[in-house]
Amino acid sequence: MLKRIFTLAGLVATLVVLGAAGIIYKNQVLKVPLLPDQERGVWLVEARVAYNATGKPVKVVLALPDSGWEPIAEGQQISLGYGFSEDTENDLPVGVWSAREPKGRQLIYYRVRLEEGTGLYEFPQRKSAGVPTVDPVKAKGARQVALEAMMKSAEQRSADDPTYVKQLQQLIAEKPSDESFAFLQRYYDNKFPDEWERKLVMDLLKLGGVACRPGFGVRLIEERGAHRAIPLIEYYDRAENAWRVVLPDGGSLDDIVLWSRARNMLEVYGGEDSEVTFTAIKERAPSGAAERMANSPWWVATISALPVSERAPFRYTALIPLGVLAVVLLRNLVGLVTLGTFMPVLLGLAFLELPMDAALIMLLAILFGGLMFRAVLSKFNLLVVPRVAACVVIVTIFMMAVSLLSYRLGAVDGLRVTVFPMIVLAWTIERMSLIWDEEGAISAIYQVGGSLVAAMAAFGMMKIEVARYWVEYFPEVLLILLAVILMLGRYTGYRLTELFRFRNAAEMEV
Repeated sequence: MLKRIFTLAGLVATLVVLGAAGIIYKNQVLKVPLLPDQERGVWLVEARVAYNATGKPVKVVLALPDSGWEPIAEGQQISLGYGFSEDTENDLPVGVWSAREPKGRQLIYYRVRLEEGTGLYEFPQRKSAGVPTVDPVKAKGARQVALEAMMKSAEQRSADDPTYVKQLQQLIAEKPSDESFAFLQRYYDNKFPDEWERKLVMDLLKLGGVACRPGFGVRLIEERGAHRAIPLIEYYDRAENAWRVVLPDGGSLDDIVLWSRARNMLEVYGGEDSEVTFTAIKERAPSGAAERMANSPWWVATISALPVSERAPFRYTALIPLGVLAVVLLRNLVGLVTLGTFMPVLLGLAFLELPMDAALIMLLAILFGGLMFRAVLSKFNLLVVPRVAACVVIVTIFMMAVSLLSYRLGAVDGLRVTVFPMIVLAWTIERMSLIWDEEGAISAIYQVGGSLVAAMAAFGMMKIEVARYWVEYFPEVLLILLAVILMLGRYTGYRLTELFRFRNAAEMEV
């Protein structure tokens, strides 16, 4: 027995020493601060190009930002097997990747950083050196007539270029049912399926004598994940002698930054089925420290060496041990009873994606509905696997019903009900029903309530900004966390709830 304790003590000490050594090395040698920099707002944006190579020589041309962005050198190095160079097309910068005979599905990455306050956020008016020329609209027949009708309708309700643009945006947003708009929508949607709104607005601007040019933006929202470029329009305000940026449908430009003014975002020669997506995450460490970690050996680099599109999921994965620690503390020291260990942790992760009140309401509604359905199944004496499979199906149906009902009621939070782990909910319903049958309703409700409390505690632990920073940039702290969990595993004393449970016995001994 004593040998086993000493072995555990040695393992715990080793884990603590290794974790502390890694943290000290990063802090002292790589100059990674121990606390997140709350003052700096630095976004790391990655363009991810994917295409299928056909075995022919390939050239990939990607529109690059022209100002305000800080390129990252290693952003091109992870596109192995490609030559890279920067060039210009129509006086705009582009990146050119080339390879002789790539095969299969290919991935190319390009990374840049952007600091808040550079001006790209506010879309300021950009003064023009002279009055730009308006490109003619090449339209004939019915399309020409329909465009002129819409142009005249918008002109009559406008006073200058900005109000004219507003009227066009309202037409796009409202999608009127008149024949002219329906005809134009069908035409542009068939010819430009991904950006028909922008093409239509730009033709109407040109027809009204307003110079304009296309652009592409990127959303700086971590939760959005990988997304396509946002089509933008930059038009020339003749009264102000300046360029303005707008969305075709008049939407808000909040959280959108201008990436490029190129006509085409991506062109792939020698490949097929190409697409480019963007992922943005906010750096919590200074850019210099992040680059030093990325260029360090793999056992030091952590997830900062991964592509941005792959780092986002790992940010959530790294939080799971924090939630596990919260559950262990509640179960072993407090004495809280839960339905398993991982169920509260996974629910805590889901709470990160939803407001707490909305998440609890939706979770309780799904559990209640599933429990009622499980009570019906119990009368048919089904085997365990088909019974659990039926619970999975009914949970799926309930999720769809909650989403549809939320959409009808205008509650957008309900549309994200899919963040709840479906299999975990099905097993929770199954176990809750068994406990209900064997131990009674009070015990089942008590354990579910304990699981919800543990889930909220795990959510609170994973929500701490400093803790999230540490597990991302100092994952060595997970070794120390493991040591703490191992020590808690040897605890055999009274739990907090047991002190209240046996208080009468203590009084009798006195």
